[in-house]
Amino acid sequence: MVAAGAYPALYVAAVALYLFGAVVPFILGERRAARSFWLPAAASLLVVITSLSMIFSGSAFRLSSPVGVPVQGFGFSFYVDGVSAFFMLILGTVGFAVSVYSVGYAGSYYGRHSIRLLAFLFDAFVLSMLLVIASDDVFSFLVFWELMSLTSFFLVAYEDDKPANVGAGMTYLTVTHMGTALITAAFLVLYFETGSLSFDAFRAAAQTLSPLAKAVVFVLAFAGFGTKAGLVPMHAWLPKAHPSAPSSVSALMSGAMLKVPIYGLALFTLGFLAPDVPGDAWLGLAMVGVGVLSALVGALYASVDADLKRSLAYSSVENVGMIVVSLGLAAVFTSYGLTALAALALLASMYHALNHAVFKSLLFMAAGAVVSATGTSDMNRMGGLAKRMPWTSVLFLVGSMAIAGLPPLNGFVSEWLALQALLSSYRLPSVAAQLGIGFASVAFALAIGLALATFVKAFAVTFLARARSPESEAAVDAPGTMLAGMGVAAAACVALGAVPFLASSAIASSFGFELGSVGSYSPFGPLAVGYVAQGLSSTSDLSMSTVLVAAGCSGAVLLAFVSVAGRGRRAPTRHQPTWEGGFGSLGARTEPTATSVSQPIRTAFKWFLRPRVEVRRVSPAGVDPGARQSVRVTSETREVFEDYIYAPVVHGSVWVIDKVRRLQTGKTNSYLLYMMLVTVLLLALAALQP
Repeated sequence: MVAAGAYPALYVAAVALYLFGAVVPFILGERRAARSFWLPAAASLLVVITSLSMIFSGSAFRLSSPVGVPVQGFGFSFYVDGVSAFFMLILGTVGFAVSVYSVGYAGSYYGRHSIRLLAFLFDAFVLSMLLVIASDDVFSFLVFWELMSLTSFFLVAYEDDKPANVGAGMTYLTVTHMGTALITAAFLVLYFETGSLSFDAFRAAAQTLSPLAKAVVFVLAFAGFGTKAGLVPMHAWLPKAHPSAPSSVSALMSGAMLKVPIYGLALFTLGFLAPDVPGDAWLGLAMVGVGVLSALVGALYASVDADLKRSLAYSSVENVGMIVVSLGLAAVFTSYGLTALAALALLASMYHALNHAVFKSLLFMAAGAVVSATGTSDMNRMGGLAKRMPWTSVLFLVGSMAIAGLPPLNGFVSEWLALQALLSSYRLPSVAAQLGIGFASVAFALAIGLALATFVKAFAVTFLARARSPESEAAVDAPGTMLAGMGVAAAACVALGAVPFLASSAIASSFGFELGSVGSYSPFGPLAVGYVAQGLSSTSDLSMSTVLVAAGCSGAVLLAFVSVAGRGRRAPTRHQPTWEGGFGSLGARTEPTATSVSQPIRTAFKWFLRPRVEVRRVSPAGVDPGARQSVRVTSETREVFEDYIYAPVVHGSVWVIDKVRRLQTGKTNSYLLYMMLVTVLLLALAALQP
C-alpha cells in the first residue's frame, strides 16, 4: 500500500512522465519515435497504482498549481478523491494497454505520416484527460477540457492526406465545441447562483438551488456532456471520427475519453444538483429516456454496418447509452429515497463504464491490427483471418463475448446489474415513472440482443470462412507489442467477469462507502455517501446472485464442451465434401457477408433505418445483352438523424450566413452606418432603463 502522503507526488510524477513522453519523440527522431510510447505506458501504470491505492485506502488530496492567471478565481486547482481516482483507474488501464499496443502500431506510419507528431499528441491527449478528472474549479476544468478537445481533433485528422478524415475532424471539432459552450453556460448559471467558480461552492449550494436554476443547469450540462459522450441525437461525430482516426486513438477515445463526460455528468447530476425530493425525479427520467434511445439506435446501426470500425463506433453510442440509463436510475431512486436501489443502479453504471473501457479498447485495437494487415475496414472484403491472425482472432473473440454480455466475461455482470435495477422500478411510488422505466427495460433488453447479433456478424464475417480479397489472403498476425496491449485489455475482461466482487468493492470504496467522516469533501456530497453506504448491504445479495448466475452458466457451457469433446474422441472420423447446394465448388462469393447477415435486422427495422437497395444487371463484354449473366445488389443504410436533423440545420445555417455576409460590403460608409445604428439602439435601450 502506498503511503497516503505520497499520492500528490505520484500524481505529479505521472504528469511529468506524460510531459516527458511528449518531448522525447523529437529527441529520438522519426525512425525510433515509436519507442517513446513506453513512457506513457509507464505513466499510465503509475496512475493505475496510485488510483487503486487511493480507492482502497479511502485517501484524498488537493493540489494547486503556481502557474495560472493572476486574477482572483482564475488558477489551477486539483482535488482527487475516490470518485476521481476511479475514473483515473479507467484512464490508466486503457492508457497502459493502448500505449503498449502503440509501440508496434505506430511503426506502420513510418514514411507516411509523422510518428513524432502522433506520439506528442497521444501524450498530450492522455495528460489532458488526467487533468480534467482532477480539476476542482471551473477555470481548470474548461482549460483542460479544451486541451482534450483540441488534441483529439488533431488525432482524428492525423491522416490529413485523406479529405474524408479532415472532414470528420472538422465535424468532431464543431460538435465538441457546441458541447463545450453548453457546459460553460451551465457553469455560468452555477456561478451566478453561488458567486464562486469553486466546485466546493457548487456542492455546498446543491440543496439551496431553486427548481428553475436546477432545471436550467441540468439541461445545459446534460446536453453538453451528452454531446461529448455521443448520446443520440448528438452522436453523429462518433461514426465519422473513429474510422478516420488511427486505431490506437480510436481505442483511447472510446475506452477513456467517452468516460470523461460521464464523470462530468455524474458530477453535475449527483453532486452539484443532488436530487433529493420526488420533484427532482424528472432529471433521472430524462437521462433514462435519452440513454435507452442511444442504446437502441446505436445497437441498430452497429448491427447493420459493414465497416468494422464504424460498427464499433456505433456500438460505443449503445454502451454509453447503457451507462447513462443506470446513472439516471440512480438519480430517480435517490429522488424517492430508495437508497438501496440507487446504490445498485450507480454500481451498474460505473461497472459498465469500467467494462466498456476495457472491452471496447480491446476491440478497437484488434480492429486496428486487422486493418493494418488487410488495408481495409470493410468486413465484406475480409474473411479467413482466424487462420492467418490466430492470436488477434482469439483476442477479438474475447472482446466480442464480453461486449455481447456473455458469461463469464465482464459485460455480463454490469448488464445483469442494470437489468436488476430496471426491473426493480416497480418499487417507485409513481405509476408514470414505473411505466416509463418499464418500456425502457424492453428497449434495453432489445439493445442487448442486437449487440449479440452485431458481434456474431463482426467475428464470423471477419475471421471465419474464406478470404474474400487478396489482402486478406496475405494477412499476417500483429507484432508482439500490439498483441501484448490487446492481451492486457483481454485479461481485464476476464478478471472483471471472474471476480466481480473485487470490482464492486472498488466502486463502493470510490463512491464513499467508507468515507462518512469526509463525506462533505466527496464530489457527490454527503447525500451520495449516505445512500451508497446504506445500499451496500442491501445489494450484496444481488451482487452475489450475479456471481452465481455467471458460475452456473459457465459450468453448463464447460459441461457441454467436455461432453461433446468426449464423444468426438470415441466417434470415428469421416471426411466428406461440403455440400455446395448445387452451385458447384464453394468459394468466397458463396459465403455470407456482413450485409447479408444483417439483412433480417435491416428488413425488420426498415421503417427506421430506411435502407437504399440498388439492383444492377451485369452482362460480360462480348455477350448478348439479352443474356443476363449476373445481378449485383448493393444495400446502404441511411443515417436518419443526419438526413433529417443535421442536414437541414447545416443548410439553414449556410443560408443565414450567406445573408449576413452581404453586410460586408467593403465600403467605409456602410460600416459607419452600422456603427451609428448600433449607437442609436444602445441609447434607446439606456433611455428605457428605470
